[in-house]
Amino acid sequence: MRMNEEVSRGPGVVAKEEATQESVAKTESAPGAASQPRQFLEDLLLIEDFLRYGFRSGRQIEAEEGNSAFGDSSSAEDETGFANEDRQARLKDIEARVRQCTACVLSQSRSRTVFGEGVTNPQVLVIGEGPGAEEDRQGLPFVGASGNLLDKMLAAIGLSRKTNCYIGNIVKCRPPNNREPTPTERDACIGYLRAQIEILRPMFILCVGRTAAHSLLEVNDAISRLRGRTFAFEGIPVRITFHPSALLRDASLKRPAWEDLKQFRALMDGTADGPARTSKGGE
Repeated sequence: MRMNEEVSRGPGVVAKEEATQESVAKTESAPGAASQPRQFLEDLLLIEDFLRYGFRSGRQIEAEEGNSAFGDSSSAEDETGFANEDRQARLKDIEARVRQCTACVLSQSRSRTVFGEGVTNPQVLVIGEGPGAEEDRQGLPFVGASGNLLDKMLAAIGLSRKTNCYIGNIVKCRPPNNREPTPTERDACIGYLRAQIEILRPMFILCVGRTAAHSLLEVNDAISRLRGRTFAFEGIPVRITFHPSALLRDASLKRPAWEDLKQFRALMDGTADGPARTSKGGE
């Protein structure tokens, strides 16, 4: 049967195929040839790391056949494709930049920058306006009276900064006298928050307060019109409620805030409608 095939293809074709096979066999048996594709992929990863993050993330090509090209599948990875160690390293790198930042006047009066706090693979990212006096003193977001209230609000719907949440702010430095940060100050700082979101990739975002919603979603509606609606940022569902400090000032807001939290929990559980619109920041 093979002789008939060779006749039908002609001696020239057969000779060419045999020469090709011989060349491939020699290449595969050559010392170090098998490592060339591996080295090429590792070089690509290195270039990508420096273009995206400015440092090497530690991803490696596994030598064993069948393992992921982006590291050991036993490492703690989520749908973002990054292990917890990678996210922690990237967050620390950005936090170091924040500590050195002098992009706006808030840097002149701060005691400490307030980068954020929580788990690195959060189900929910909570975003506030900016640090207050106690946050500025401790370097942590939402501490003191408003922080205690926020923790209780989150706990009521099964959330915690210790287990499944990350908490951050629009600006990382305290505005003097707890005033609202200006548009210039927010614009100078929002890039850090967007970088945090890119790294953390939370499943849901909860904005507490009008300023947080306006800055993240680039909208100007009153909070009364923002509440009860689902927005999206970079494909992530976003809901808005009152800031805890507002609830401390006006107890009548606690009941509507509780309704907001119940709706947010329903969204998380898949029993509420998805995003009604998309912000300018995402698809």
